[in-house]
Amino acid sequence: MLWLGLAALVAFFAVPPMVALVESTVLRPGPRHVGFWALARVVAGTCHVPWGRRGSPVVRFPLPQGEGRARAVRLPGESGWVVEVRAYQTHPFGFAARISTPSRPPTRWRAPGLDVVELFPSETEHLQAASLESTDESLLRWLLRHAETRKRLDALHAEAGAEQVEVMFAGQVIALRGHAPDGWKAGEAMEHIGPALVEMLRALSADLGELALALRNVGDAALAGAVCPGCGAGTGVDPWACPGCGRLMHRGCREMLDGCAEARCRQAADALPTVDPGVTRAPAARS
Repeated sequence: MLWLGLAALVAFFAVPPMVALVESTVLRPGPRHVGFWALARVVAGTCHVPWGRRGSPVVRFPLPQGEGRARAVRLPGESGWVVEVRAYQTHPFGFAARISTPSRPPTRWRAPGLDVVELFPSETEHLQAASLESTDESLLRWLLRHAETRKRLDALHAEAGAEQVEVMFAGQVIALRGHAPDGWKAGEAMEHIGPALVEMLRALSADLGELALALRNVGDAALAGAVCPGCGAGTGVDPWACPGCGRLMHRGCREMLDGCAEARCRQAADALPTVDPGVTRAPAARS
């Protein structure tokens, strides 16, 4: 009986760590999560495993005005998974903004000129239960005047089934983040939250492609010269030189995007190492 007692004692202390080890291996955000492959199939994309800079598989898919990517991330200070889908636009639309549903406090990163935008229920551009920030209120309002886009943004939180939805615009990048309920696995979050975010991303990509064309047609000076790809403003204040491609950005915009704004740069948050960087190196920032 003594050996049975010893065996039970060993099992009591050894089994939980072994189970935790197996779970951490099997349940990590890798190819065993069929949700990544399911999302790729739904959005007519491809799944690249496990190449994201954060270790997540990256789903790559076409967009009307650029390239789309989706991945699962864990954000600092949060326990659950976040599904992030991004559009790397062909042409810059020249402003930075954030829309959050339900409302959230202003962001901790500060792109130059990023301010809170107040929209009242009587205004055409009003969104339900959302907080807004932008470096260019007029351009954000232009986007929200698209009735179908505004309707989709209002319904996105419920349609995606996420605890929180953030939509970020960063010069030439659009990023949507859907915060999954606690306890969801990465693949489960990708499969259930991802499709609604991708459909919204496609609509925003088309709208902001239209805006970029309009700005180019009027010769917008903000899109010429040395401008930050994260917000469209000049890079004279608090610049950051990307170590991957040499592109200059504001430090706050770099923090907002968690990396470079260039899709082909290996410093992009969802970089794919098989994509040729091929980016012209910009001059280093002056101290």
